[in-house]
Amino acid sequence: MSQIIVDEHLGLREVLLPIRRWITAQKVESLKPGEVLKDDRLLQVLTHLNKPTLITIDEDFWDRRYLDRRYCLLYFALPEGQQRHIPILLRRLLRLRPFKTKAARMGKVARITFTQVSFWQLGSNNLCTFVWLPTQGRSSDASPYSLL
Repeated sequence: MSQIIVDEHLGLREVLLPIRRWITAQKVESLKPGEVLKDDRLLQVLTHLNKPTLITIDEDFWDRRYLDRRYCLLYFALPEGQQRHIPILLRRLLRLRPFKTKAARMGKVARITFTQVSFWQLGSNNLCTFVWLPTQGRSSDASPYSLL
């Protein structure tokens, strides 16, 4: 079973296929074929998988009440037209110590933007935040921040 689950709001070409170039990933729809997985049902399904990480642009998932030791929720706070940056942001995020391994990611709900990562973690009442540093000499088609 995949460790990265891509929400149905995210595009195949913009998000899923680029992520699959370097890590195992699948769309939410493949978890329960023929079943529409609304938010509460999706969270229930995640608890039965092997340490999954859900990637979404659905702001409803940015809620500390969804903390659970069995999964990780990554909310990318980007407009739908900026989805193509999610694989690059994800790759950079997975290099940070709190997200580097499946075990480290579990029990976290994170909000990722071009400028920062904020997250809640089970066992802590504090919101943690990392700031992304801008890149030098970027191309016009790239995001404004160094993500690799």
